[in-house]
Amino acid sequence: MAKPDLSNPVEIAKDIFWVGFDDASAGFRCNPYILNDGDETVFFDPGSVPHFPIVLSKVIKATRLERIKHVIVTHQDPDLCAALPRFEELVAGTGGSFNICTHTRASLLISHYGTRSGFYRVDANDWRLTLQSGRKLQFIFAPFLHFPGAFMTYDEKSKILFSGDIFGGFSFDWNLYANEYYEEAVKAFHENYMPSNRLLRHTMDKLDSLEIDMIAPQHGSIIRKEDVRHYIDVLRNLECGGDLF
Repeated sequence: MAKPDLSNPVEIAKDIFWVGFDDASAGFRCNPYILNDGDETVFFDPGSVPHFPIVLSKVIKATRLERIKHVIVTHQDPDLCAALPRFEELVAGTGGSFNICTHTRASLLISHYGTRSGFYRVDANDWRLTLQSGRKLQFIFAPFLHFPGAFMTYDEKSKILFSGDIFGGFSFDWNLYANEYYEEAVKAFHENYMPSNRLLRHTMDKLDSLEIDMIAPQHGSIIRKEDVRHYIDVLRNLECGGDLF
């Protein structure tokens, strides 16, 4: 398979794009994503301030700013959402606006970045978002992995799980798609950033009923369909955090 051109948006499924920054000096790659559904765009975990110019250059190739209606923020860490106010300003300049889809607990902290958009609190909206076309995004609560209000997003149409920090990896040997070494990168990240196997197992059990064709994490590498169940089992059985003391 040809290596993707990481200087441009990479279409990982129909109308769904990786718009991240390939920072060769970082072991922690951040992966914002764009989902286009007709004239409506969903933006996942828009990234940090240092990465903002690179991410923006790809976003405007993947969609028009005024089409961004929802920005899903899986938790409040600056590496995945500190650039929110900058995107707000640019979208407002086109006459558009978006809501910030996140958990109530995260919304309290995201506000401190100086955001002005309204919040769509996933825990207060039946853990679902229905787009104008009728397309449904299902939010899967993943408490304390690694924030009390953490969650994942499952797109029922593409069957992609946008997993936030979960399934992320830490490695200087980075590929957009998971390779034969990615399991060790996943273990290195989760052992240090996730609190316990009990909590990982609780969330992995929620995924058993879903048909997942791809996992798109906010850190690390994208996991293809043939490896999805393997990585679910890796996390289901991984000792991490407090288990290691």
